[in-house]
Order: sequence, then structure tokens, then C-alpha cells
Amino acid sequence: MRIFVLGERELAEASVNDVPKMLEDGTHFWLDILRPNTDDLKILHDVFHFHPLAIEDTVNMRQRPKVEDYGNVLFTIINPVHADGTAVEFTELDAFLGPNYIVTVHGGMESVIEHVANTCGRRTAFGERLYAALILYLLVDVTVDGYFPVLDTISDELDDLSDQLVLEPNPANLKRVFELRKTLMEFMRVVGQQRDMFTLVLRDHQPFVTDTALRYYMRDVFDHVLRLNDVIAQTREEASNAVELYFSSQSNKLNVFVQKLTIITIGIGVLTVIGGFYGMNFLRTLPSFENEWGIVFVLIMMLIVAAGTFYAVRRVGPHGSE
Repeated sequence: MRIFVLGERELAEASVNDVPKMLEDGTHFWLDILRPNTDDLKILHDVFHFHPLAIEDTVNMRQRPKVEDYGNVLFTIINPVHADGTAVEFTELDAFLGPNYIVTVHGGMESVIEHVANTCGRRTAFGERLYAALILYLLVDVTVDGYFPVLDTISDELDDLSDQLVLEPNPANLKRVFELRKTLMEFMRVVGQQRDMFTLVLRDHQPFVTDTALRYYMRDVFDHVLRLNDVIAQTREEASNAVELYFSSQSNKLNVFVQKLTIITIGIGVLTVIGGFYGMNFLRTLPSFENEWGIVFVLIMMLIVAAGTFYAVRRVGPHGSE
């Protein structure tokens, strides 16, 4: 548990014993709780008097993005994204915004928290005043901005997979495309539901967001969320195109194979007709086997048919007949 006093000159740390006094005198502060235990939950209930349902949501760390207005506090759930190689994971970050405080709760180490703390340090260096609602904006802004690099990486990977699927359709590549599509669906769920937060936070009667400049900041993040929806939709279309490309390539390969097989079948059929004709018990054939060049003529004719079949098969390129 960490407590920061939000001032104009620095982001100073405080003790948990100072919380009741700061709540009483209106000092703006930020309480950050990592992996809440029983004592932490008791502080949320007894000191801050948060709603039991909100406290329960901080314990069940698999909640969807949402915002709840409990009158005395605005409870928000946001989902930072973490990318580790090919794996993408969304975590939960809970935030309670009150008149002069913000309480954040998370189940693991969050780079978003450290990033915002460093940002606050830079802002105070320029003499900017820190307050609780501004911290909420910074948390949401860093979270939303963190989605773009991950989506760019997914888009680049889809481009590479599309190129590979054109050259050589591979079931392993198709499986990876489906995994990326699943990740994009999760992105759509998270980003789509986070728009509800701005609908409530930007209300004119919202008592905790009264700074006009902060409303502009929030609208800017809301624009980022709308742009994220467009990026996700475009990337999902790329994934769908990659799947269609795979099946199209497979269909083309099958078509080429059938063309070659058809040519070979025709060649074998002609050879069978020639061999079968001269294999019948005819007294007289043309040319006659009694002639010294008769058998040679038939063999040469069969060789020509075989060579023609081989040439026709070679003429069938990777995309079909040429």
C-alpha cells in the first residue's frame, strides 16, 4: 500500500494513519493498493465507506470494464493490456474517485501505475497542480494509449502471415490468424465497454470532474477510444482477409493438382488405348507387327504421347494452366 499526497510542488508519500485526517481536511491524495488483503479491504469499508459491491469487485479480479456512480464515489474498472511476445493479456485496475482522493486497487504489478507516478513527478516539476480527478484521467489515458502499439504489432503480424499464406498455405499460420482474431474480439469487448465510462464521467452534473480543462483532457481520451474502434475494425478485417486468403490458396492448390491429375489421366488413357489396340488378337494391324519397323513405330508413338503428357503437366504453373 502506497499513499501519495497530491500537491503543487511534489508527489509526497504519506502514512495510512494520515488518511482520516486528509479525508477530513480535504487534502487531495492517491492511495494505491497492490494485492489487497483483509486489512486493506477493511480500510476500504470502514474508512472510505465504499459500497460492498464495489469492494467485492476489487476482490474478483476478472470484471468487465465498467463505471458505477455510488453517489459519494465514482467506481471505475479499466483494463490495461500486457503483451509478451505472441501472448496478449488484459489485467484489471480498479479506481475509486472521491471528492479529494483516488484509490487504485490491482492484483499485480502494473506499469500503468508507475508510468502515471512518473508523469505526476514531471508535471509538478513544471508547477502544475495535482488532484484526484487528474490522476483518473492519467490512468485512463496511459491505458488507452497502451492499446495502439499492441494493435500495430498485431496488424504487422497479420501482414506477414498474409504474405506467407500466399506463398505456402500452412495450417499453423491459419491457427495463429484465428488466435489474433480472438485477441481482437477481446480488444473490441474492452474498448467498446470503456466508452460507457466517458458517458458518465463527462456528464455536466458529475461532481468529481469539475475542472473545465480536465473535461477537455477526457474528451481527448474519448476521441482516442473512438479511433481505437476504427483501428480494431480495420485489423479484424485484415484477419478475415487472411483467412479468406488461406482458403483461396488451398482451393487454388487443389485446382492445380486436379489439372495435373487430369492431364496425366488423359495421357495414361491414350497409352492404354494404344497398348490395348495392339494387344488384341487381330490378324492384321496397322502397322503390321510382321514389318520390322512396326513395333518401333508403336513404341515411338507411345513415347511421344508420354512426352506430350509430361510437357503438358509441366506447363501447369502454381496458379493453374498457363
